[in-house]
Amino acid sequence: MSSPAALRVPVQSRSLKTRATLLEAARKEFDGRGYAPTTAKSIAERAAVGTGTFYHYFPDKDAVLREIARERAQALLDQSRDLDLPASASADPTELARSARGRLGRLVDLWLDYHRRDHGLHSVMTERRLCDPELDTVVSASEREAVQRLSTSLARSGHDGDTEAAAFMMFSLVEGAVHAHVLGQALLPDVRFRDGLVEALLRVGLPSAFVLAP
Repeated sequence: MSSPAALRVPVQSRSLKTRATLLEAARKEFDGRGYAPTTAKSIAERAAVGTGTFYHYFPDKDAVLREIARERAQALLDQSRDLDLPASASADPTELARSARGRLGRLVDLWLDYHRRDHGLHSVMTERRLCDPELDTVVSASEREAVQRLSTSLARSGHDGDTEAAAFMMFSLVEGAVHAHVLGQALLPDVRFRDGLVEALLRVGLPSAFVLAP
């Protein structure tokens, strides 16, 4: 699958501001109105610019949605950068388990917050990637990066199996569970959901010392 065509990004501060305003307007349109009612015209009107100005920066609303998805995914990866699992040689099993639970808990909180912000927008992106190959490429690239980073973290933590497979299973657990909890009908309160998901993640990917230690 080919990579999505790169958009022209301006360098002048005024143009950068206009582009950012259009992206923010599009985010609000998709979030509040859904995909079909959102148009280049409605985005431009919310941004208080002419429709021609919209087309100066983006060829269509799908290009805007891809750029929003790219920026949101990168922000999520950046925010989770400090939540890697602890190295196995750094402490005793009890301390390792405590540290791993804490970091995974913060990671789940980050994923919950990400999916709760712009609930409607996230639903649009989830549906649109099924019929927009370029959007799917954008989202898939961020997912692969997240799995690879988790795989590296698992190896450092002492996991002695297939770290990439374990990382993919852990990522899928988080993504699927959070989707069901936030985008669907939540069956558990947040605290029980968070604690249960953390324990499931520990048992899927980490050394037994992490799971068995109090």
